[in-house]
Amino acid sequence: MASAKYLNLAWKALHTPQGRAVARKATETIADAGNRITKNKYETQIAQGRAAVLKHFSDPEPKRKGPFKRR
Repeated sequence: MASAKYLNLAWKALHTPQGRAVARKATETIADAGNRITKNKYETQIAQGRAAVLKHFSDPEPKRKGPFKRR
């Protein structure tokens, strides 16, 4: 049950303004590193992934259906 507690805390932290800023910065850094490592071979796929993450964190806080449950 402790894992569900930590998932809830992480979800709440990521959906604060500071958490969103950190997630956006991390996304940019990781995408740039991926492009450098692959020498831009997968630039299109990396750009699509970056856009999806940035879109998720630019939207207002999403509504959750309930707390995370342990499987």
